Amino acid sequence: MTLRKKHRIAAWIILLSLFALLLSSCTGGFGITEEQKLQTELKRWENFSGSGIIELNAMGMSLRKNFSLAKSLKDLRLDVLDGGLLGSAAAPSISLYLGDYLALESPMMPALEALNLKDKIPGGVMAFFATSEYLVEKYGEEIIRDKALVREDFRINFNPKNYQIESVMSGKSGSGLNVKYTGQGQLDSIEIKSNMPVSAKLYFDSVKYHTPNIIPLPQKESDLNLMDMLKDILKP
Repeated sequence: MTLRKKHRIAAWIILLSLFALLLSSCTGGFGITEEQKLQTELKRWENFSGSGIIELNAMGMSLRKNFSLAKSLKDLRLDVLDGGLLGSAAAPSISLYLGDYLALESPMMPALEALNLKDKIPGGVMAFFATSEYLVEKYGEEIIRDKALVREDFRINFNPKNYQIESVMSGKSGSGLNVKYTGQGQLDSIEIKSNMPVSAKLYFDSVKYHTPNIIPLPQKESDLNLMDMLKDILKP
């Protein structure tokens, strides 16, 4: 066999090897298992912060403001911001805190702080404060099989291909959220709905995956109902 022919055969072997590698990467994701794909996606929800525009709708009224959101494995805080004047820093007009308890703070609407929030944490929501390792170990098989996690009336739906969280629903309360992503897999928007005439949609301009420093809001005791408060505000 001539040297030229040997080189030609070697070139074909290299090309075929590269072609086989390309095929395997397209079909097998470079050997990444379904459990690894699920854990990678859940890991993104452990600790992160984001900011953008929030659209609030209540009883036919609409409000658009800037927001900042921070979540860790222990708690979560959402601040709806008023624009600062003459370059001053924006101040929260409404703040929500979720950890061992649920709390609201609103210099703009002090009546919100009087709402009864005791035992108002939706069932199943605390799963968002579990580690990705725990969730995959405990529920991974079910999620991979059904592309969903169902507990009593609480349901989380996952994208069948990459296990991105698509929606979270609570049948009993009628509340839930829908999640959209950019083409690069970053958070694009989160829409929050409830069985009351109140909803919100967060449009993300930026998202960072790190452990944020979250300052809890003080826990307050009250017996005021949200619907009663809205009726009092809107009555003629």
